[in-house]
Amino acid sequence: MRKVYRGKDIEVSFDLDICVHIAECLRGQRQVFQLKRRPWILPDLAGADEVAEVVRLCPSGALQYRRRDGGQDEDPGETTTVIPVRDGPLLVAGKIEVRREDGTVETLPRATLCRCGLSQHKPFCDNQHLAAGFRAPGIPFHIHLSPVRPRLDAPITKAEDPRGEN
Repeated sequence: MRKVYRGKDIEVSFDLDICVHIAECLRGQRQVFQLKRRPWILPDLAGADEVAEVVRLCPSGALQYRRRDGGQDEDPGETTTVIPVRDGPLLVAGKIEVRREDGTVETLPRATLCRCGLSQHKPFCDNQHLAAGFRAPGIPFHIHLSPVRPRLDAPITKAEDPRGEN
């Protein structure tokens, strides 16, 4: 479920259900994105351009933004790209229309889609490939350790993630 955090110049939304715990948000504007603070996103603590730049680094589309200051909203562009990550998901960027199991349709600018077949949240990756030892060719993807990814092979679970708390 997508939660919206409104600032004066930009609003940021977050959907924990599709987050793959890469933690670009926690490494980017640390004053804006703080894991243990409630609310965990305070968009007004940095400029709208800086917040938008961090949001665009989120590979899963869990983070998105909408400008409230007249600046340009996120534009997925005209083309869609699909990049397989070595031993991991497909990184997809562009205008992505996703139909969920319940029949709802969401348009995303970015998504990490399962390719191991084991995700409990298809079509999205939920990191089950790590536990399964999934192997497949693709580009290397550097993952930084963070509070949501304490080990490379074991991100925290959705239940352990404090961003899911109200």
